[in-house]
Formats: sequence, structure tokens, C-alpha cells
Amino acid sequence: MKKLALPALAAVMATGVANADVTVNFKQIPEGGKAVAVHLLLSDMQKPRAERRAATVIDTLSIENGRLVLPLAGGAAQYSIVAGDKHNQIDFFAAPGENIVIDVNSLSPFSYSMKGTELVEGMQAMNEKIAPIMEQVKELRKQENPDKNTLETLYESYGRIFTDFIAANPDNAATPYAAMNLDSGDFIKAYENLSDAAKSSIVMPLVVAQYESVMKRQEQDRKQQALQSGDVEAPGFTLKNPEGKDVSLADFRGKWVILDFWGTWCPWCIKGFPALKEAYKKYEGKLEIIGIDCGDEPEQWKNGLAKYELPWVQVYKPEAETKVIEDYYVQGFPTKVIISPEGKIMNITVGENPDFFNTLAKLIGE
Repeated sequence: MKKLALPALAAVMATGVANADVTVNFKQIPEGGKAVAVHLLLSDMQKPRAERRAATVIDTLSIENGRLVLPLAGGAAQYSIVAGDKHNQIDFFAAPGENIVIDVNSLSPFSYSMKGTELVEGMQAMNEKIAPIMEQVKELRKQENPDKNTLETLYESYGRIFTDFIAANPDNAATPYAAMNLDSGDFIKAYENLSDAAKSSIVMPLVVAQYESVMKRQEQDRKQQALQSGDVEAPGFTLKNPEGKDVSLADFRGKWVILDFWGTWCPWCIKGFPALKEAYKKYEGKLEIIGIDCGDEPEQWKNGLAKYELPWVQVYKPEAETKVIEDYYVQGFPTKVIISPEGKIMNITVGENPDFFNTLAKLIGE
């Protein structure tokens, strides 16, 4: 099944105000008469997680006479405005010198329109077509067992919105944005066929970074697949446990081992804990699990351990320590690695996949 790539950022509009800024007009005023605005310069978006957090600017702005005015940052940036309910979020890109206008027509259901630049107007056109598909997906996901064929059809319709926009608007500033929302194969094709005019879009640094990431991921996929032959020695590592003591993979030779690369910020990692706890209990004495925390501050990690009551071995990977991630070609979270008692890599599963536990049972022989 295809993954649904939700648009990372959505719309904007042009204001008739002389100085460049974003104007948001409200037909309904959020409770408290305020909205939260967040922005991050595109030049900071490829930095490590901690640096991105430090560079993110968050402001609470007052709505006066039904209008909110948001001054633009000193460079091209990604913006989000949250109006009342946390789900009432408007996402967009803007650059210095642009005037953008957003009209919030309703808070419940949340409805807004935007105009101003070619980029945001192109995004608006796509968003209008996306909205009904997203509503259908939302309703289906409420079901315990949503019909996979229906979801697949919706995902295909979703993707066609972007491919159709690209085909009809090859030189539009929103075309690179449309490409960013495609699956890897379609994205690469779209990227490699971008016109010079489209490449002038302010979002191109993000598109280039995504292209480099996709190409790297495909190469890592090939290398990760090669690791799972059953003949490759699992790369060793030594990391600190919550008490600050060294824990090494070599300490567990003679047992089956699962390496669980996770983070408290990863909902799919957390969703998989109940099944992982069941496996840990089922194979008690034969299996050890080593949770390798990635992307958290130490305090967040320790709070997560207490909250989720994880009974297995836990170690912390500092952000600057990338070797274990590189050795196992970790590209997504969670990633689970099954290692045999002889220290060989037997399986690597990316994402929350119930079939992982079937694979584990076959390997252990139970």
C-alpha cells in the first residue's frame, strides 16, 4: 500500500498592504482572540533536530478587528498558523517582499482560502482537490478494519492531484512543491524533469535536499537488503544505559537479540511496544531486546522509559553518534533488527509491521 504523503505545508495569500507580510482575516474569531504563529527559515530546515528546534520561532499574536498581521522573517521560511483548535492549522511558505492573504471562513469545520504568490496559489489549487480525499481517508481510518482497496484507490487519487498539476503547470513555482508530495519513484522522475522556471521556486532547497535523501535511501535500501543474508556479522557498538554504564552488543552473544531503534517522538514506535512486550515475555531466556533511543534529549528519553515501562535493555544514542545508525542503514523509525545467537543479522524491518513477529517466530523456531 502506498504511504500517504500529507502536504507538509499548505497555503497563502496576498495582502494589499504596502509592507510585505501575511494578513489573516477571520470571519470567526478563535477563543481568546489570539493565534499562534510558528516559522523556521528554509536554510535551517536541514540542520540537526536540536538546532532546528532552537531556530524555530513561536509567537502568540492578537487578532484585532478580525485581522491578524504576521511580519515575514528575513529569509524564505516555512510558516504555520494555529487558530484556536490545534487541528486548525494553516501551513505555507513565504519569502521577504511577498504579500500573502489568508481568509479563514470557518473554524468548525475549519475552512480557509489563500492567495498572493504563484507558489501559494498553486498550492491552494491542489489543496482544494485534496480536501475531499482527506475527509474520506479520515472517515475510513476511524474503522477498525478499513477496506484496503478503497484506501489504495484514494491514495492513487491523491497522488494524481500532484502529477496532474505538474503536467499542466511545468513552469509553475508550486510544481516543485507538488513533486515533494510524490512517492519516491514518481518524485525522482518529476525532479529530474523540472524546468528552469520551476527551479526558481523558493522551495527548491527543500526539493534538492529531498532528492539527495531519496537517492541515499535507495542506496541504503540495497545495502540493508544485503545485510540480511544471514552471513553478515552484526556490527558491534557500545552505548550508555540510563545509569551511565556501557552496554555492548557483544554482551549478549548466545541469545537472540532484537535491536529496536526508536524515540519518544515516534508514535509508531510507541504503538509497537505492547506486541514487543509480548514477544519479550514469550521468548524469555532466549531473547534480549536492546532499545536504542534516537533523537531525544536525555531527559525526554528517561521520562519515556518511565512512562512506557519498557522491561528490556535500554541505551541512548547521542545525536552526534551516528555510527550505529550508519552501520545498520537505519532510515526510518521504528527499525527492528533480529540478530542470531551467533551474532549474524537475520532480518531488518522498518516501520510498525505485525509480520515482524511472524518472522521472529520462524527464526527462533517457535
